[in-house]
Amino acid sequence: MLIIKFTKYWVPGFVLLSLLWLVSCNKHASSNVVNSNTQYSTSGNKIYHLTSPVQLIGANSLHVFSAGSADMNAWNLDIAREFIGNMEQEPITGSTILDSNTSYLYSLQTIVDSNRANKKITILCPFGWNGTASTVFSGMMPSQTYWWTAYKTKLQQWAAQFASQPDVWIEVWNEPYRYDRSDGYTDDIWMQDMTQMVSIIRNAGNQNIILVPCAEQGQDESVLHNKGTSFLSGKTNILFTIHAYEKWLLVPASQLGARLQALQQNNIPVIFGETAPMNAGTLMDTKPFLDSVYTRGFSVLAWVWKYDATDQDALLTATGAPNNSNNNNWGSVFKLISNSVRKP
Repeated sequence: MLIIKFTKYWVPGFVLLSLLWLVSCNKHASSNVVNSNTQYSTSGNKIYHLTSPVQLIGANSLHVFSAGSADMNAWNLDIAREFIGNMEQEPITGSTILDSNTSYLYSLQTIVDSNRANKKITILCPFGWNGTASTVFSGMMPSQTYWWTAYKTKLQQWAAQFASQPDVWIEVWNEPYRYDRSDGYTDDIWMQDMTQMVSIIRNAGNQNIILVPCAEQGQDESVLHNKGTSFLSGKTNILFTIHAYEKWLLVPASQLGARLQALQQNNIPVIFGETAPMNAGTLMDTKPFLDSVYTRGFSVLAWVWKYDATDQDALLTATGAPNNSNNNNWGSVFKLISNSVRKP
């Protein structure tokens, strides 16, 4: 069962963005220190805003290519998890650049400023090192990549930039380790890699929430049962993230419920960072899963906020309507959840 979602990582360069940049590059002033109302934390199995537990519903987004999240407001989305496919060249601040793959990239701070203006939490997540297929993070063992040393430097720079912006959360790696563990994966390797990446962020003075992915390209939660509690020892504001595709959407309801209950009983904080109806050529029904996690108070994000009815995982059509084309009514299903009253 192949877990890598090849179609999700690559989007074409947006040449027209150069024109948009000429009129808007100075539109958003960066605010590097934000007020206390954006404070978030984790404790037990909950995410907190100030002193209140919250359930958060969000979507993965591609604002690196076209910053601006006002259109997400109609869906009542709390989080934009940002795809960063070219971590090496991605500007942290400043103007839009043209990268080596002929894509125009907005700076991280510009993306964050737009999300903040629309009252969205930003999750910054590296999906690839240089924007090419050979350096996609998914399925990779972080410390064995040739860019590991350079990655750690870049991660430190991200952490320092957003240390005073608590509505900006950093996810350390997208979907690490092979789905079948044929790379020699062990939970001890996960502990070592994840601890090192978390330490880089904390040593930069950043105390914001950090997202830590699970094993088997994000879908296997067993590492949380085995190591989650010990990983949290001496650490604060850690949020474990699970991706819900085949290993979650193609299981009986009774098994799904038991797994969700086990996660809650572990008393560790978990968010479902991706889910969608299509993955590796298999069409799935997301509704039973979404209903179950919503009812139990889990936070969850959809893949992907995109205007494209030809992409079965896209939430919207080209006109902005919910995309229900050959995808088990994915757009409408998720919009109903996102516009529902939160149940933390």
